[in-house]
Amino acid sequence: MPKNKNFAAVVLAAGLGTRMKSDLPKVLHYLGDMSLAERAIRKIAELEPAKIIVITGHKAEMVEAELKKKLAHLGDKLVFVRQKRLLGSGRAVQEAMGEIRRHAHVMVLCGDAPLMRASTTRKMRDLYFRNGPGCLVMTADLDEPGSYGRIRRDHAGNVAAIVEAADADEWERAIKEVNSGTYFFNAAALGKAVRNLKKKGSKGEYYLTDALENIIAAGGRVEAFKLADPTEMSGINSRADLAAAYAMLNRRKAADLMAAGVTVVDPSNTYIEEGVQIGADTVVYPGIFLKGATVIGKGCKIGPCGVIEDCVIDDGAVVKYSCALEKSRVRQGAIVGPFARLRPLSDIGPAAEIGNFAEVKKSRIGRGSKMHHHSYVGDTEMGEKVNIGAGTITCNYDGVNKNRTVIGAGAFIGSNTNLVAPVNIGPGAYTAAGSTITENVPGGTLGIARARQVVKRLKKRTK
Repeated sequence: MPKNKNFAAVVLAAGLGTRMKSDLPKVLHYLGDMSLAERAIRKIAELEPAKIIVITGHKAEMVEAELKKKLAHLGDKLVFVRQKRLLGSGRAVQEAMGEIRRHAHVMVLCGDAPLMRASTTRKMRDLYFRNGPGCLVMTADLDEPGSYGRIRRDHAGNVAAIVEAADADEWERAIKEVNSGTYFFNAAALGKAVRNLKKKGSKGEYYLTDALENIIAAGGRVEAFKLADPTEMSGINSRADLAAAYAMLNRRKAADLMAAGVTVVDPSNTYIEEGVQIGADTVVYPGIFLKGATVIGKGCKIGPCGVIEDCVIDDGAVVKYSCALEKSRVRQGAIVGPFARLRPLSDIGPAAEIGNFAEVKKSRIGRGSKMHHHSYVGDTEMGEKVNIGAGTITCNYDGVNKNRTVIGAGAFIGSNTNLVAPVNIGPGAYTAAGSTITENVPGGTLGIARARQVVKRLKKRTK
């Protein structure tokens, strides 16, 4: 896109969403790990508009608070306009014209239709700026057009109007090409067109679709951008639509990954978010949820079952079944699980092993170190080739502060050891099983901190 093209994006997010049967505004219902509105806005943000104008209405305070929190990185680029009269999309745009007219061009889309691929929106944007129509409308051919507005073309094949299904005659209802609700407009042409909108229907609403006819009547041109994949325009109006959309996103993502050389063993039972990246020859087993900005390298084995969110997993690593990983790093050749948990800011070193029912939090585990079972390590710096015995706990919280534990290379921590931080275990040091270590153990020494065993003869009970 030429750099001098100044355009804004308008996201329609004012509706009630009555068919969701919920106290929550429709656009705040979650599709995967993002609300409908957040997902739509993130997709559009990739086009780098000068502003993203979100039109709110029903429970506006709630919608705005959620989006400001989730999209704080957009800063001043994200602005809100509250629709005072909930009388259709045309009225929404009328009330937002104060913001829109600051830009030469505007994209308008629905906040409840988040399934468009970013590549599709880029193609639409580029076609609009290449041809320069007064309006470019996204369309698709549907075998069953249902309640979608029909695209009526003239004898030359140009877009002549969009006819709402409720207003269509028998011939118009038979048209297969429908309106998606996504548009690019020349902002000046849009401003003039929405001024002349008339109330329609039993609710007295203003249809944005009528603006296209007004643009044509004023001598402007309306073109269509037809989708190759009609599922991209799917809107969410019910809980059933939400479930279908989630399944659709998963199928699409799995297909893209498999085409790129990733083995997804059972796509229908694997849940991979759009932003996840996976390298070739990695195998993903069923029941796994891969979320957020997770990046997985080549030749890994992931699952079955478990959740991995916002993690980096290097080449050749293995995450076994039923693990939970969040905001952590698993380095090359490391093994995690089964039934392990990595809490945020954990860094598992190359060829290290974290076993079953082990938990790591805000700690660095050194190369080749082993922590095989039933242990907790938090706020710890661990060297290479350390062995952590079963039941070991770093007692990192004193009720006020979190304290650090340092374990040197080659140390051996005996089973059921409590390391009361702050404490330093030197390189090659040992702790005896069952010890509660409260003082530093120098390298090459053995720390023993347990009461001497006493065996006493039991007194016989008298009857």
